[in-house]
Amino acid sequence: MPGVDSISLRLREPYRLVGVYRVRFMSSCLGLLLCTCLWGVFMPEVYGSTRLKTDVVYMKNGDKITCEIRSLEQGQLTIKQEYANSTVALDWEKVDRIETQQPFVVADTRGNAFNGILSEKTDQSFLTIVGSTTGKISHDEVVSIQQTGETFVRRLKGSIDLGLDFAQSNSQKNLTLQSDLTYQATRQFFAVTSSSQFTSQQETNNTSETTVKSEYFHQLRKSNWYGGGIANFLSSSEQQISLRSTFGGALAIRPVYTNKTNLSLIGALAYTSEKDASNATSTASTQALDSAVAVQFSTFRFDSTNFATTVWIYPSLTSPGRVRMTINQDVYYKFYKDFYVRASFYSNYDNRPVVGAPSNNLGASSTVGWSFR
Repeated sequence: MPGVDSISLRLREPYRLVGVYRVRFMSSCLGLLLCTCLWGVFMPEVYGSTRLKTDVVYMKNGDKITCEIRSLEQGQLTIKQEYANSTVALDWEKVDRIETQQPFVVADTRGNAFNGILSEKTDQSFLTIVGSTTGKISHDEVVSIQQTGETFVRRLKGSIDLGLDFAQSNSQKNLTLQSDLTYQATRQFFAVTSSSQFTSQQETNNTSETTVKSEYFHQLRKSNWYGGGIANFLSSSEQQISLRSTFGGALAIRPVYTNKTNLSLIGALAYTSEKDASNATSTASTQALDSAVAVQFSTFRFDSTNFATTVWIYPSLTSPGRVRMTINQDVYYKFYKDFYVRASFYSNYDNRPVVGAPSNNLGASSTVGWSFR
């Protein structure tokens, strides 16, 4: 009976579509988990250092620590002592001075980078760098310290976290997987973040959403200006978006850049390609040229709490009046060594969504994660 078969096919179509999203979601989960396992296996070999542990760190309370200085980031001076099997993070505000005969790259709040041997004299609040680029930096204006000659892999840092919620009353299950990976060199920065949410509940359609955001920037001379590019991706069953891809060239400035707080402003010209779900009707062009502006803010508290907020706004140039916006808010709290809990909020807004889809999809999650450096 053709009529019955046609009705049956239409009834099965939403579940078939959900199955596609489920496969994509689980594939991304397995891929990220596999990468994390490989990091856990190979990191000890990759991160092994051949540097002498003869650097000296003097603390303001009078302690003297002989060690290997690894790096300074987010107000944390990471060191490795010869008799310890793991690194130790020291609060830079409680460090009085450092001495070393080994070369480092040091960056200050104005974006200047210096390469050489470091020394700080007693009762003087500035760091002296003597080498290929010589200079003096106030102790409070030192943003980062990195070893020279570090390999690409040793400059990588990242995290992965997982959350699972279950409600017995309606058999609702929520699975969240988030990860990020960053590369920081003297004048270059690359970052990629991903987030996936999957929700299942009795008598309703399953929903899933996956976002991936990446950016690359290179410092323009010795300034707080950077040039680079962005590549962002979104897949959402709730908003009936199979895949939205955004690529663009960008210009960024960091008006606030310290070892405690970072503020970045980004402007970009981007091309957007959107493929909607097979049974969806779009109200806007699937190929568009967009302008893009972003605000990225983060602040850190020593070895405990991090706050990070990112807002992207995409006013369309080829579809006048259309505006898209994404918001991500994360709060991290480190509770044991490199393990932390994260509370996240996200929002994806489009004032011209697919017919029948909500204009705004928002949600919140709580996860437990692990970070590596």
